[in-house]
Amino acid sequence: MIQRKQSLFLLGAVIAIVACLFFPLIAVEPAAMGSETLVFNLGVRDANGIISFLSWPLFASLAIAAVISLATIFLYRNRKLQMRLCLWAMGFELIWHVYLALFFLGIINLPTDGDHMRLCFAACLPLVSIILLLMARKGISDDEKLVKAADRIR
Repeated sequence: MIQRKQSLFLLGAVIAIVACLFFPLIAVEPAAMGSETLVFNLGVRDANGIISFLSWPLFASLAIAAVISLATIFLYRNRKLQMRLCLWAMGFELIWHVYLALFFLGIINLPTDGDHMRLCFAACLPLVSIILLLMARKGISDDEKLVKAADRIR
């Protein structure tokens, strides 16, 4: 149901998640001259172009959140399930944020001797997606209240 505003919020969340899957999240600049190491959702590409798959849990959690959010759009007849699926998608995105924080804080070691780490723009997109999922959940909850009020009137 594209006329429902929460469907647009869910679609925006899916677009933000999918866009995040393709852009680098963290750039590690070396202490000396050389190319930077980039952390993507699926792997870490070092200065030599070698990809190690240390960050596959980032990809998995975002892919699951995207599939759940996309499926939630088409479950418009079951609003209670929609609200639960929004919470599940937000949970997977919070797992993504925790794992990214482990990378950024250095708890998970990157295969590089980097001196300076910086977050890239794509690291913000899951946060935007969580906000859109919260707005969608609020809209779904308002719809549920409206339907219950209409049933009471009848």
